Amino acid sequence: MKNKILLLSSLLAACFLLIMACHKIEDNDSVVRASSIPFIAIQNVNSAYVYGQGQTSIYSDIPDVLAIAVDSVVGFEGGYGGKTGSDSIKILKSEIVIWPDTVSLGGKAITVEKFNKSNFKTFVTTNIVIAGPIANPGPTAMEGGYLRAATGVTILLKKVFDGVYVIDNAGGANVAPFPYLLYNYKSSSGTDSLAFPIQPNECGGGLQLVGPTAPFSLRASDYATQYPPIIASMAPVTLQWRVFTFSSASNAAVQPGNGGLCTWGVGVRTFVKQ
Repeated sequence: MKNKILLLSSLLAACFLLIMACHKIEDNDSVVRASSIPFIAIQNVNSAYVYGQGQTSIYSDIPDVLAIAVDSVVGFEGGYGGKTGSDSIKILKSEIVIWPDTVSLGGKAITVEKFNKSNFKTFVTTNIVIAGPIANPGPTAMEGGYLRAATGVTILLKKVFDGVYVIDNAGGANVAPFPYLLYNYKSSSGTDSLAFPIQPNECGGGLQLVGPTAPFSLRASDYATQYPPIIASMAPVTLQWRVFTFSSASNAAVQPGNGGLCTWGVGVRTFVKQ
């Protein structure tokens, strides 16, 4: 009799556990749901735009479609195409809610976010840099195309003000353009004197053009004062520098030795005006 009672108790306990397990499966909190993080598949907007003060055309320069975001797991509200029927979505210029000040000097950012149906986000960002004139520009007009014979790539220096230029390709390689400011000051002896302050780069750190004899492992401020890029020849105008990258665009940042933190090597680069 005792054994029968134990057997009956065991059966009742097993049934109770089975009922609880079935109930748990039906619990909405226990259902596994697909989730993912969306990504930018196509970006039409440049990483940065550089203008002289009072010369900005950012509103027309930025394309109507900034980027295409994709999520093939859960998709987007209002999205289209793909596995879910809503995999892709356009990120539009019209969705920029707040435009930055384009008059005051310095760098500013524009960011537009997109959330998928799981409420995870991706975003597209572009930077705007407003440069001002300088009081003592160097005597030589530097604007024009400069060929790097080692790669066959011609970079462009665009004049913003006298002595203030936008350079579209710091290393003279086959990469997407990313603008930086290059300055040409008049020295105390009346000659040209290039300057390239550390600036944000496309990798989220800092970039600085330094003279061909610059050593490694100094601070950005040391390179600015002691090892600026140089004009190696005036006939034709020939520019020389090394591309150093840093963990941040700070004057206190230290160059990380014989290597880079972005897309560039550290060899000397020579550019001849065409």
